[in-house]
Amino acid sequence: MKGISDHLLSNLTPMQRCGVIFSALCREDFTEAHRLADTAPSKTYVAADFFETFTRAMLLATMARGDIEHQVGEEWRCRCSWVTLLHEGRDDDTMDMLWKAADCHRTRAGSLWRAYAQVITDAGMDPGEVMRSSGGLSKLAQESVDASEVESRTPMPWCSMPRY
Repeated sequence: MKGISDHLLSNLTPMQRCGVIFSALCREDFTEAHRLADTAPSKTYVAADFFETFTRAMLLATMARGDIEHQVGEEWRCRCSWVTLLHEGRDDDTMDMLWKAADCHRTRAGSLWRAYAQVITDAGMDPGEVMRSSGGLSKLAQESVDASEVESRTPMPWCSMPRY
């Protein structure tokens, strides 16, 4: 958006302006993001519309990030417990239950991501850019979410936990 005059930027809708600000934040171009926010016209639409959309998107990303990170933490807690029991030489139903619980937590993390992505996409924004703007997922959480995409195509009848 650099090089585009403020006059042309004034024609953007609140959703378009939100999208270009998120793009600038993802590039870590904070000067451009501030310029885009500061040049929001006040005569053609209510400025609260823009800030309400921006605030809701950031709040939703932060909430989704916390829930996804929690599910991934639970997944790896179960997997670490499984490895500990395996190291102790146990091989019983507890082992199977731990592994299945870990898979369920991974499935939940993926379901949370898909729900978040659908809401942000319906609002006309890129879910990845909005999430990165709010700090992004940890590498472990991102890998679990990506892995759950592949696993989501496989039915899991043993998973009795509700899916989001």
